[in-house]
Amino acid sequence: MAISLPLVIVAIVSLAAVLYEPLALRIKVLGLSRSWSKIENVHGEDLRLIPDTVYSEDLHYHAPSNLLFVASEGTDEFRWKWFPPMEVFKDPKALGRGSIVVIDPKTLSSKRLSLINFPGQFNTHGIDVWSPDDDPRSIYIFAINHLPNPEYFEPNSTHVPKARSQIEIFHYVAGTSEARHLRSIRHPLIRTPNDILIRNARSIYVTNDHYYREGYMKLIEDVAYQNLAPWTDLIHLEISNLNAKNATASITGTIAKKGIHNNNGLGRGKDDTEILIGRTCAGVLVLARPNPHPYLEVVESIQLPCTIDNPSYFRDPYAKETGRDASGYVLAGLARAATFPDGMDPVMVWLVQSDANDKHEESVGGENRTQRLLFQDDGKTIRSASTAVLIAIDPKENEGKKQAWLFVTGPISQAVVASKVDL
Repeated sequence: MAISLPLVIVAIVSLAAVLYEPLALRIKVLGLSRSWSKIENVHGEDLRLIPDTVYSEDLHYHAPSNLLFVASEGTDEFRWKWFPPMEVFKDPKALGRGSIVVIDPKTLSSKRLSLINFPGQFNTHGIDVWSPDDDPRSIYIFAINHLPNPEYFEPNSTHVPKARSQIEIFHYVAGTSEARHLRSIRHPLIRTPNDILIRNARSIYVTNDHYYREGYMKLIEDVAYQNLAPWTDLIHLEISNLNAKNATASITGTIAKKGIHNNNGLGRGKDDTEILIGRTCAGVLVLARPNPHPYLEVVESIQLPCTIDNPSYFRDPYAKETGRDASGYVLAGLARAATFPDGMDPVMVWLVQSDANDKHEESVGGENRTQRLLFQDDGKTIRSASTAVLIAIDPKENEGKKQAWLFVTGPISQAVVASKVDL
């Protein structure tokens, strides 16, 4: 049957109308629309750089000890020689030896922990910290370690991944200067690990941020959208022995959620069951819950105007005292992700809150939200941002002001940045 030209035109126009909004959103989130505009600095007050925190991709606040934890490279020498998440495979011997750094948010000082019983190299990425309720000084630290795959460098090896990433488990007692390595974890389901969420010392979630490890297909994963590249998955690991010498022993893996596009960072939400998932290149915060454990059910998706990575939740301890609750999701990302890394890499940090005034923001499956820009940098103070955490300041010690210290870090930032921001 012949198709008339007007029908073809109508079909093309209709298709363009359908495709325009997703395309416009991708242009916005990836920062293409900001390529030629000036990025104005929004720094808050009293901007500081935390010493000895170079290239710390992830950052976590441990409320019981009032300490911040980062996994830091320790030097900027090696990230550009070996870092699989950014497809840097130049020199597998140039891994360096990263470490865990503890930051005191009161003094803004840092302390690099000695890693006991850990002779290996440490190529840092995502981390998480957890302590049992009955012993808050006893802190478990789980950290991604991107090591070279020894099989790849054997003669005549084909179709073998260059990296063989694993997870390291450390135990730290608050107030001391060392963390003891308990064991390493490798599992076939853990292929491109990005971040970790600890439920307890024997139960964790891990994201695989890409299906493809390098090349054009990995790029397609980044620039595509949910329905075009829903290839990443989120894994649950059950650990029956915390002291196993064999990295593959005593581990049970389950695919907790598949079909999520570009899931990267993980975080704890507003209650014990809410799990936060950052779909980085999509700029989407996913709220999920176990249903049933260990499988995850998506409850809500919140669209942000830029890329995001490791989400955190700020619980306002002074809401009742001040008569206003500033609690919300804190999200850091790149203002110009499409050109990352280009030598500047400006950043944005957002606070997403429930909206009592019913002002609608893009959210699927949940309540209306407001989104407020807390921090912005042109890339000169902090290059890249993947994580941000808020720690409230007691108004009684702050001239009655409702403020918090904001801590921001990124995979190629020279230091964690701290700044006072209004809530």
